[in-house]
Amino acid sequence: MIQKQYPIPLKFACQPAASLPRTALRSLGLFSLLYLTALPSHAAAPTHISVIVSLVDNASQGIVPVPAKIGNGDDPRSNLYWGAAYGVKTFLSKADGWRKLGCEQDISDTILERCEFAWKDKLTVTADAYRGSRIDQAMLDFMLQAATPPDPEAREMVVFIGHDGLMDEQNQPIVKRFPKHAGHDKQAVVLACMSNMFFANHLRAAGSKPVVTTYSFMAPEAYVLEAVARGFANQASEAELRSAAGTAYAKYQRISAKAGKSVFGANTQAKPLSLSLR
Repeated sequence: MIQKQYPIPLKFACQPAASLPRTALRSLGLFSLLYLTALPSHAAAPTHISVIVSLVDNASQGIVPVPAKIGNGDDPRSNLYWGAAYGVKTFLSKADGWRKLGCEQDISDTILERCEFAWKDKLTVTADAYRGSRIDQAMLDFMLQAATPPDPEAREMVVFIGHDGLMDEQNQPIVKRFPKHAGHDKQAVVLACMSNMFFANHLRAAGSKPVVTTYSFMAPEAYVLEAVARGFANQASEAELRSAAGTAYAKYQRISAKAGKSVFGANTQAKPLSLSLR
């Protein structure tokens, strides 16, 4: 049972900017042997998710400020999206059926920590915690991974978690560096506010398939990632992945299932919900 560090999950920590409109793709070779051997020999194909987490940062991101302890983008240990109760590292380390395979600190000046997780014998996840002030690099690396065709012998997904940096005017120049690629259907997920509006077309231009994006403000916390990851491991359809995301969001945000699913476009009859910080 995950112990909450705060009384309720975050509602959202993003706000739209007033005006809207170098590194190469990092290799996952460090963990490739680890995650391949984590799966049994009878598995049909290795199934892997790469997660890029842009740490929330009050100082550099256009967000509604969160408490200082969880809003320091230079400190993954207590960061809202990494070390806090609903952060990726903490949540996946304790969630039912998951195990942490190992973590490594200070991958680079930009990537402050990398952790590897496994869910049962079906899936491995590599999660990178990016310094909050380098959200531009986090978005670029995410897009580079999305544009890279999947291994034909494996099933792959790439996920971005954090503030929607494309809402901030200072990050707009990074869009010019987003890659273009012929379609290859690598599945992509963006857990950030209004990500369907800001990321979906860029992902399609990169050849990727955006299967879970958002249609309103939201809290990009790890319970949504966990639900989507289990669905991906079980070869769920795009509609099923969106539904799973909405169900998990509704549970932890204590809202109706209809409202939760509307955040991810899974309920077309419902108007997407814009939540406010309590």
